[in-house]
Amino acid sequence: MVKEMIRFTIAGTIVTVVDFSIYYVLFHFFPYNVSKGASFVCAGIVGYLLYKYWTFKNIHPSHTEVLRYVFINSLALGINVFINHRVLSHWPGAVLMALITATSLTCLFTFIFFKCWVFKVSLIAEKRGIKSGENDKSPYPAT
Repeated sequence: MVKEMIRFTIAGTIVTVVDFSIYYVLFHFFPYNVSKGASFVCAGIVGYLLYKYWTFKNIHPSHTEVLRYVFINSLALGINVFINHRVLSHWPGAVLMALITATSLTCLFTFIFFKCWVFKVSLIAEKRGIKSGENDKSPYPAT
């Protein structure tokens, strides 16, 4: 569990860097809300791949897991863009503050729902002592 938390933090940092970088480039050419939405979607794709395959070592295909991830990230997108917009409406020049505030609150929201709902199957398997990759013909060793 500790390894998963460390990996989640590292993956989250990578996702945040992707989000910040894309947003920073795009807001020079597009409205803030469009830029934030695009950067968030790109970061979400990177996040799913990192969380599923690296953080939780879950190699089993799951359509419901993908749907849950998309659902939570859709809600998170709305929360993220809304918070970004609200901060900028109160302090028009505070782009960095809006970005940090929106990202921090969205991170808290997604962590709770990823841990408790999206990747719940991985957590149940962990409690039973079954690691992802066990009892299948995967070439990846369980760690």
